[in-house]
Amino acid sequence: MKIATLSNASVGHTRRWVEHFRSRGHEVRLWSLEPGPASLEARPLPALPLPGALRYPLAAPALRSELAAFAPDLVDAHYVPNYGLLGALAARHPLSVSAWGSDLLLAGDRGAFRRARARFVLERADLVIADAENLAEAARALGAAPRCVHAIPWGIARSLFRPTGAREPGLLLSTRQHEPIYDLPTLIEGAARVMARRGETRLEIAGAGSLTAELERLAARRLPAGRWRFLGMLSPSQMAEALGRASIFLSCSRSDSTSISLLEAMATGTIPVVTDLEGNREWVSEGDGARLFAAGDAAGLAAALERALADGDWCESARARNARVIAERGDQDVQMAKIEALFERAVAERRRTGARAGERS
Repeated sequence: MKIATLSNASVGHTRRWVEHFRSRGHEVRLWSLEPGPASLEARPLPALPLPGALRYPLAAPALRSELAAFAPDLVDAHYVPNYGLLGALAARHPLSVSAWGSDLLLAGDRGAFRRARARFVLERADLVIADAENLAEAARALGAAPRCVHAIPWGIARSLFRPTGAREPGLLLSTRQHEPIYDLPTLIEGAARVMARRGETRLEIAGAGSLTAELERLAARRLPAGRWRFLGMLSPSQMAEALGRASIFLSCSRSDSTSISLLEAMATGTIPVVTDLEGNREWVSEGDGARLFAAGDAAGLAAALERALADGDWCESARARNARVIAERGDQDVQMAKIEALFERAVAERRRTGARAGERS
């Protein structure tokens, strides 16, 4: 297939997606308003210094011209409000739109314009790929045709994310980006309470974002000196190594579908202590693979963390349980093969439809 992928080239999910389909022998070209690694060979689109609600639609004429020259079999757009909208405005089919969680899960709370924009995109999509059932339900509620919506977790690379035997007792790790939705201030506050009681605990914070400087100042005020550090952005292999060392994976996200970060932690044997969200509960529950706490509750996080740290036998059983779950339904190769099959089916159906239309004319 010739696949035109529309996505933010600077985001790790985009790299993972493009590299997978290229490895399968498909011709994949990536268009992006944001620069990314040279290996992706992203084709730039005009990025005017305007709010996103205007910046992405204004790139549509340039994209239409590029797509006319490439003549893709399928347009593959990621994240509904920006590249999904751009794909809908390009008006080429079949169009697959992949939702990434907050783009739909929070759309209903963000006003009539954002709901209307999501509906505009979803009604024009031939495929909607959701990585969790709660996200699939949100897509249907916002106007996607039920027959077009497919809940398929992307999975993780099990050859990379696996236990290493190098685990450091008491090491806590956050791998989420430094943005408001991931609520790292609550994470730092909850961890600080436990670190004050347990001298063996340390905290490492990977990632980056708009709040990095603010979070570093907060950590300096609240955490014991010499027992925390910020790791910055990590490559996939560096992330796997960091998770392999950590005892506990922490996430305070206020919204999630299937969290790739959670799956990576489960695959490496790092115990998840995460917010009690519907998306997380599709993979773990309180006492069954993880310890959960309410979003925004630093005291609840501290209590959940204590439950995990105090019970080594439970941690061992949780690791074994999580490894089984990832093997059963979190393998990237298996999950992406399902998406590839949907793409091929959509392309074949489009060709049949076009052939029938040609016969009638």
